[in-house]
Amino acid sequence: MFANLLRTTLLCTAFFLGGASVAAPIEFVPPNDTAGTDYPGANDSWWMGRGITFGVDTRQSLTSIGFRHDLSNMDVTYGLYEISTNGITLNKLNTLASGGSTVSTNGRDWIDYALGGVVLETGRLYLLEFAFAGEANSNFYYNNENVQWNQGAFIGLDGAMGPEVQNFVVAAFRLDATDAAAVPEPASIALFVVGAAVLVRRRSRR
Repeated sequence: MFANLLRTTLLCTAFFLGGASVAAPIEFVPPNDTAGTDYPGANDSWWMGRGITFGVDTRQSLTSIGFRHDLSNMDVTYGLYEISTNGITLNKLNTLASGGSTVSTNGRDWIDYALGGVVLETGRLYLLEFAFAGEANSNFYYNNENVQWNQGAFIGLDGAMGPEVQNFVVAAFRLDATDAAAVPEPASIALFVVGAAVLVRRRSRR
């Protein structure tokens, strides 16, 4: 009986968590240039970091970040930061995630990195940034012409290059994100497990 009780409780918990934690990938594409343009292979200032700045209008929990590029045996680094800006330059206030790897792609393809436990808050400004030192096989940018846009829960999207905000072009970036309000707190999870166990036990006594 106890084994059945435990199994039922765990299945209920897995179902509850699985439905609450599904991330929805979002690729950032400016509405004033949805096609983008290919450019010749070069570093094109990726050595100093190219990125995208944004805020959120609801709390977001991130599971991965990525950018699309054509690279061969390139050492790539990434960073996700809380920033401030005076409208011309940015200042990194807090590092939320960082890392990197050696990357080779088959043509232009997505390069994604998994994250855990990163939550974006409303009323703050963020920078997602990638960097590498060598020359890319080719470059790709959306020509958003410094026009900010909103997409889903992400607001004020715009390109950045090194310390400069409002870059004329923006590379291809994406995030896997879900509404943080839909992810249960540990105390809520524990309460659900206990409640499910009590319910199953009561039914087993009938």
